[in-house]
Amino acid sequence: MNTAQIPENVPALPTTEKTTAAETASTWVCPDFKVSGVFSSHMVLQREKPIRVWGFSNTPGSRVAGSFMGETVTTTVGDDNRWTLIFSSHLVECEPQVMVISDDRDHTVTFEDVLVGDVWLIGGQSNAEMNLAPCMTYTPSMEFYDGDNFRLFSQTQGFTYTHQEFCATPQPDIINPDWCWKRPDREASLCFSALGWYFAHEVTKHIGVPLGMLMIAAGGACIRELIPVELAHSAGYTYGANVQEGGYFNALINPVLGLGCKAMLFFQGESEGCVREQAERYAYDFALLVADERVRFGQDFPVYYVQLSDYRDEGFQYFPWLDIVRVQQLDALAIIPNSTMTVDMDLGTPEDWPDFAHSPRKLELAERLANLALAKEYGIGRETECASPRPVMATLSADKKQVVVEFTDISAGLIVSGHNPADSYGMEVQGFSVGDYDHRTPAHAVITSRHAVTVDIPDEVLAAAETNPDEAKAVMGRVNYAFSVRVTPETADLRGGNNLPAPAFSLNVTGV
Repeated sequence: MNTAQIPENVPALPTTEKTTAAETASTWVCPDFKVSGVFSSHMVLQREKPIRVWGFSNTPGSRVAGSFMGETVTTTVGDDNRWTLIFSSHLVECEPQVMVISDDRDHTVTFEDVLVGDVWLIGGQSNAEMNLAPCMTYTPSMEFYDGDNFRLFSQTQGFTYTHQEFCATPQPDIINPDWCWKRPDREASLCFSALGWYFAHEVTKHIGVPLGMLMIAAGGACIRELIPVELAHSAGYTYGANVQEGGYFNALINPVLGLGCKAMLFFQGESEGCVREQAERYAYDFALLVADERVRFGQDFPVYYVQLSDYRDEGFQYFPWLDIVRVQQLDALAIIPNSTMTVDMDLGTPEDWPDFAHSPRKLELAERLANLALAKEYGIGRETECASPRPVMATLSADKKQVVVEFTDISAGLIVSGHNPADSYGMEVQGFSVGDYDHRTPAHAVITSRHAVTVDIPDEVLAAAETNPDEAKAVMGRVNYAFSVRVTPETADLRGGNNLPAPAFSLNVTGV
């Protein structure tokens, strides 16, 4: 074995992670010696990055040593009762390895079945957290094999909600000692995020890289509960919805800061659909969350997020502003670097499913996310062939009676659902309207080229704009698609040539 020094250019952790034992005395007491609970047997460590392993000791100045893959590193416990070991980076390692951590007071911790690959965070609220078990109704032929090339680490909203003392301050360690890395056998899989499990199952079919799926989502969570309290306050939020503002960040995210990761899957926004003011600022708040987490993890990781589903007629009662949230989610692409959005509107809850808010069709959604990740992160497939068509421009015609909407990522060409590109030319498309958030008028629309839809401005809108030119922009200055709380494949039927649905959007019209 060789003894290594801390590698150069390892980013320092944010100071907000270094909460002292005194500050969290009500929920956490520094142990005699402990490795952080985010590390355990069966874990996956992020490849191609220095491997940071940390823990706690009530004896400042004592020595801690770790050995992993033929390397030994040492460190000293700081005055804040923390220690950090940093191992060299490694390429992919699919063969189980052993890590041993010990101190000079006869404490030794051994982790077995350790792999090196890619760690994916799973963030958001209940549709990110939704367990695999109910979704198996739609995928009964799925098999479980604990030798699959991925591992699972589950944190749950239920435990956190019933132990809100952990939400009061940033927690130094994993709050539930039963939470740890697990192999994907049947028992562990059925209790894990369906979205995360299906994603890992699909991606590892195509790559020889182990995946570690780490839950940081919480059912019902608003963004103001998933960001640090000081950031929530700076954004004007002084209260939470389920827990205090910053509460889920304190309990579920702060303990894992510093862990190397590849990227994040994110499904959230239903809670912001309850209040118009929050819906209208969703893109800004989401951008705050992503920017803050990238800084705190010390990594500019990619984010793959979901534009919200349809939630049947019940959605009007519980999430009356979902239409605005969906539009804001598309707008977020322009302000969040290295982000990718997947459309989920057509995969909403079936009419005969007992839970209107949580669709069991997570496999189809995970396949869309997996195909994008395979193309962008692993060089398998082409992004343009697995992306939904995306609107890029809306232009008023010369006679000011039509709006031409142009799209990119069209694959073989724009289609009406159920048809091919050749047949779709000249066909009517459902789901278009003109006007701003409060003055939307349904409009007739037709596919007029491989990459464009022409929208007729309704006569009553033209008349209103002529009668009151000052209101022209309100009634005809924007063109919208699928801008409704209730969106079904029948009411919004525009797709790309790869049969993926166009997203909900609202675009400024050039020339009004």
